[in-house]
Amino acid sequence: MKKVLLLILLFICGFYFSQQIHVKYLRVLSSFTTSYEDLYIKNNQVLSIQDSIIINNRLTDSWTLGVNLDNGKKPTKQYFVSDLDKDKNDETEKNFFFTSNVDSREFFIYDKVPKPDWKIEENQIKTIAGYKCIKATGTFRGSKIIAYFTKDLPYSTGPFKFYGLPGLILDIRAENKDYNIWKAESVDVNDKTAVTFKPQFLKKEKISLKDYVAAKEAHMNKIFAKVADALPKTNFKTKITTNQRFTVEQKYEWENDSETK
Repeated sequence: MKKVLLLILLFICGFYFSQQIHVKYLRVLSSFTTSYEDLYIKNNQVLSIQDSIIINNRLTDSWTLGVNLDNGKKPTKQYFVSDLDKDKNDETEKNFFFTSNVDSREFFIYDKVPKPDWKIEENQIKTIAGYKCIKATGTFRGSKIIAYFTKDLPYSTGPFKFYGLPGLILDIRAENKDYNIWKAESVDVNDKTAVTFKPQFLKKEKISLKDYVAAKEAHMNKIFAKVADALPKTNFKTKITTNQRFTVEQKYEWENDSETK
């Protein structure tokens, strides 16, 4: 009987890992705007693609104009490339390669992402995209996060750079915020989309994560300075705070507390 159960389990695992999985996430960028992120999984390969099209916030039904801050250049999709580690239970960090652009410069960045110290709450259950999901909490680069994952899809991964749970993450968000949210809208376990899981980005400039973060924040600070200069001159002092991070990544591994205050 045990051998039969083992064979059934192996068959199920073999079926899932031979198929291409596609998860479409609604990605909440701010209180007003959202976009989409598409996650593809096949044969231990993972590719996540963030759409550049900004739409109204479907969670709050609010709307604002999406402002392109990259010198009027049409934003491009961003790619996140990784793998499923066979020894996922022992994995303490994962290699990611991702693309981004800053001030019309297109980058290809390598990132070694630490695994969140997850706490699983087996009794906290909800259904997402038709799957029974279990709650987990943790900390990701300075942000407290709440995730819901499903053991019915045995992949230790999720959108963006999230991973490390014993099942696919279908909902993840920064705690106590109405943005930095990824929520699965659909799951296709037999997807036929033609996907290149190891895309080549030969025309993009290779840069370290630390240098990329510095370039991005210097660019944003220039924008903040322009906004401050454009404000009406009054007797009241208006302070524009620089070095703000509007992403879920609030603190990186090379930073200490004094650098991020």
